[in-house]
Amino acid sequence: MRYLITPSLYGSYLYYTSTDFNQIYADADKAEQAEQKAYQDWLNCLNKVKTPTTEAQQRGIDFEDAVRDLSNGLGTDLIDGDELSTAEAIASIVEGGMWQEVLKKETDNYLLYGRADVIKQDTIYDIKRVSSYDIGKYSKSIQHLLYMECAGLDKFDYLISDGKSVYKETYTRDIYTMTILLGKIDLMVDFIKSTPEFNEPFNKYWTAKE
Repeated sequence: MRYLITPSLYGSYLYYTSTDFNQIYADADKAEQAEQKAYQDWLNCLNKVKTPTTEAQQRGIDFEDAVRDLSNGLGTDLIDGDELSTAEAIASIVEGGMWQEVLKKETDNYLLYGRADVIKQDTIYDIKRVSSYDIGKYSKSIQHLLYMECAGLDKFDYLISDGKSVYKETYTRDIYTMTILLGKIDLMVDFIKSTPEFNEPFNKYWTAKE
């Protein structure tokens, strides 16, 4: 038996377990509400509950669609102004790449799965639209590790827009990448299995089909 592992599953786990909501919110009630929401989002992820697209998620979808259209020489009416300029800059980088490539790799215990925004030559690109950006924003994510291992490529770039500027985070694969990736996944799975409320939906919905 293998478990299906995706970056979104790990991202939800990481946000719930690693965020200090009291540091983000000075108001204790707001911090508690945010933590409860992260807990519910984590449960929804484990149970594969479909939830309405948030405004931030839709903004990201529109931005990626605009970049794709621009990279194909088409116009877009999804965004404008400075945001359009950042989309054009990213489109110039990914132009000619393959979009939405499915990536899979089996290990002894897991089926690693993802879908790359763009693969061009020797690089995997992931397009992000954020409200704000700090250096190393995606360093704790497993997305770049998982995608490089699945694709057998050694370079991954996050291309990030905050609506005004474009930022890039570059990661590379080496002989330790898979070990680091599996270590992170193992810790998540141990955490899930320690709590019946988490383990039950994980076994039900995240067991990979052979």
